[in-house]
Amino acid sequence: MKARDDKTGSQESNGKNEGVSRREFLKIAAITSALTFISISRDDLMKLLVPVKLEDLLMQNYGGEESSDPLEERAKEKEAELKEWCNNEAQRICRETGEESAACTEARKRCNMIKVKSTPANKGVLFAMALDVNKCIGCRRCAYACVMENNQARNLGIEWIKVLEMPRDREEIEKLDILKANMYYKEAPKPDKVYVPVACMHCENPPCVMVCPVRATWKEPDGIVIIDYDRCIGCRYCITACPYGARHFNWAKPYVPPTEINPNMHILGNVIRQPHVVEKCTWCIQRTRDGGIPACVEVCPVGARSFGDLNDEESPIRRIFEEYGAFVLKPEAGTRPKFFYFFGPRRTPPRKSSLIREGGG
Repeated sequence: MKARDDKTGSQESNGKNEGVSRREFLKIAAITSALTFISISRDDLMKLLVPVKLEDLLMQNYGGEESSDPLEERAKEKEAELKEWCNNEAQRICRETGEESAACTEARKRCNMIKVKSTPANKGVLFAMALDVNKCIGCRRCAYACVMENNQARNLGIEWIKVLEMPRDREEIEKLDILKANMYYKEAPKPDKVYVPVACMHCENPPCVMVCPVRATWKEPDGIVIIDYDRCIGCRYCITACPYGARHFNWAKPYVPPTEINPNMHILGNVIRQPHVVEKCTWCIQRTRDGGIPACVEVCPVGARSFGDLNDEESPIRRIFEEYGAFVLKPEAGTRPKFFYFFGPRRTPPRKSSLIREGGG
């Protein structure tokens, strides 16, 4: 009983002196910390601390307002790095095939041509792409051109563009689950099939950007959703968040032969990636920001793709909207894609056509 009273008295005493005890505790903690640091000299601390510049802090402000100067510096560093790697690979090729071989000559030429740019978004531009479902013949030339243009690894089987084969009949389309579409067809086009290419939709509200824990991906002012491969930690949250399966993780070190390198690169686009990062379509940022068009648009043999500035009333993309309207995949996701589908005036191939292409192109 006495022990209980003592305990109660102790509790009452602690309750009365709670403020004093807390202050005393903080004072002791502060003194202890100070004593700890007193034993460490400034020179020893400087071995652990690294000075930082204001410019380094400002460049972390991602989200489309990053200064082009830090990117330009990084682009130069990446260019030097890639040239060194490429020249080493070219040297190996030349030893194996001979200095006078076509492979040696081509490898050295492409290595010397490597240029990594940091072209910023053009003010007032909002890019969009549209695809005429009635024209697409499923040849996959868009996917192949994308691989070559964007320095996609030849050893990993990654393609940023997937072409889905679906039944053309309206009743069958209504029953179709897009996840059950055929991506591995071997003959095209077929009169009873429709082909729907899918890639990054460059959404107005990209969920991939929202979930990235290190802000390695963001939407640029011109609508292009990009990835900073040097910041990506490979957590793959963005892959999970993307409703369109447009992002791809490279599980091994990507390899592009020096004889096939596209030397026209952008630091936020088609630079050769390091392993264990996520990559995706960038609407050929190395082309479009210099006034060109994406490789998939350029190579399409039937003109099924259109690309342009939504803010330009004279652009082909605006005329398509006005004449045919536009449709998007998975509107219920609320992503507001900038990649649209439409149904043009002619169908390719005709209903009774017997045109067949082996191997998709």
